[in-house]
Amino acid sequence: MKNEPFFIETIKVVDGKFLNLAYHMDRMNRTMITFFNTTMFVELWKGDIPEALQSGVTKCRIVYSYSYVKTEYEPYHYPQLNSLKLVEGGDIDYSFKFADRSVLQTLLLKKEDCSEILIIKDGHITDTSFSNVVLEDRTGLYTPSTYLLGGTKRKQLLDKGIVKEKKIRVEDIHDYSKLYLINAMIDLEDTVCVDIDKMF
Repeated sequence: MKNEPFFIETIKVVDGKFLNLAYHMDRMNRTMITFFNTTMFVELWKGDIPEALQSGVTKCRIVYSYSYVKTEYEPYHYPQLNSLKLVEGGDIDYSFKFADRSVLQTLLLKKEDCSEILIIKDGHITDTSFSNVVLEDRTGLYTPSTYLLGGTKRKQLLDKGIVKEKKIRVEDIHDYSKLYLINAMIDLEDTVCVDIDKMF
């Protein structure tokens, strides 16, 4: 087990209900097939959630590998952001949700006085250290096709036609007015966002 790669899946739970399970199970299965040539099934029950966390928004965190699965629950608080630091990611690869986030933690050291980083790769916008992004202009909502991690919320919004995918270069940023952060825990309507003029 020591040499197995470990992965994380984060699932939003609202009043004891697990959201977007099909998207999460699909990603976990794709990960297992890629690394271990097998699939997996995790049963999640409201009764497994601590009673104090069965109302409101709760974070379900699954850590898993070929021979290991652990499920944890904790209260969730939406992040408060006021600025983003553009950081060059070099040859970063985070196409699977590895439990080892050291490559992202190293980039976070460069955020200086900003709340969070926005990672740049090959001159294009990708993700923050913990989310995909959606940019807004007068024509609609767009998510970069140059993302690092295929997020479940991102996939859902694309499937519903709420956002569209496009290449967004660093020099295109000021064509937009606002940048939203999205992930399994954060929906567009939660408005965890930063004005474009607060990106440095």
